[in-house]
Amino acid sequence: MDSKGIHNIEDTKIDAVFKTANGIARIVGRDKAIINLKNKIKQIAKSKATVMILGESGTGKELIARAIHEESQRKNGQFIPVDCSTLTETIIESELFGHIKGAFTGADKNKKGLIEEAHGGTIFLDEIGNLKPNIQSKLLRFLQEREIKPVGSSKIVKVDVRIISATNINVEEEIAQGNFREDLYYRLSGIELTIVPLRQRIDDIPLLVEHFIAFYSGDLDKDIQTASADALEILMKREWKGNVRELQHIIEHATIIEETSVLSKDTIIQILPEYKQSINHELSPLNLEKAVEAFEKKHIQYVLKLSHNNRSKTAKTLGISRSVLYEKLKKYGIH
Repeated sequence: MDSKGIHNIEDTKIDAVFKTANGIARIVGRDKAIINLKNKIKQIAKSKATVMILGESGTGKELIARAIHEESQRKNGQFIPVDCSTLTETIIESELFGHIKGAFTGADKNKKGLIEEAHGGTIFLDEIGNLKPNIQSKLLRFLQEREIKPVGSSKIVKVDVRIISATNINVEEEIAQGNFREDLYYRLSGIELTIVPLRQRIDDIPLLVEHFIAFYSGDLDKDIQTASADALEILMKREWKGNVRELQHIIEHATIIEETSVLSKDTIIQILPEYKQSINHELSPLNLEKAVEAFEKKHIQYVLKLSHNNRSKTAKTLGISRSVLYEKLKKYGIH
């Protein structure tokens, strides 16, 4: 494995700027594909073109859509994300286009649709492939005329909004099967952006790990500074079917349970069952020294926690002297 990515982590500390960053500053990575993506976002943001973002689940399509919005002249307007996969056919028309009082049972007042709410800004339609044919037709009309008609109303409302859409399906296959309108696809995909999966940008994993550690340790008021080299090695060998979102969840979980200032291999192993099995095999009775050390470290950490990090009480509970305890704390990197 190329160790360059691991070493780079030392000179790329992620600080609070990432929590307040806008535009392309939100996008973490040095991979060539990510650099090219950032450059394209700068160019796209200046235009009024519709954008379709393609990529596997978890690659960060909403992040890219927000970056386009925040780099554009619409940045002071609203950015409204809509997950089309979570809205039922009976609800989505009202959510997107709005309705008037009495339009249907339960419509006790007028309601603006999300497209109108985003006037002057950007609406992001995620999982666009889930839209039913009748909603596809209404969306196509809006893209052609830039006007909407709320459910139950005869009034036409002009709206100025940029539409960015995203999907993880093969749109051309859906068109061939009659599930997605070809004319709508061409309207939505004025510009197409494809996000590469995490497995194709492995050298960015250390940087992403550092970013998520800084974010979550700050929220948890913990002093975790970085990840150990062997922890990173494990993370960089994974396939990451869930992409950056999966990595983010793993680091969040690890940050919560980590008890030292370095995200350790042991902590990562606790979360990743496939590696836990392999490590358990390494720590079988055939390798007794490693098994004893692993148990000893975990037991010391457990007693420290019970003693509220009181070293004298911990040593007494373990039946060893304080000097021996300090030697073991140093040996296992326990702080």
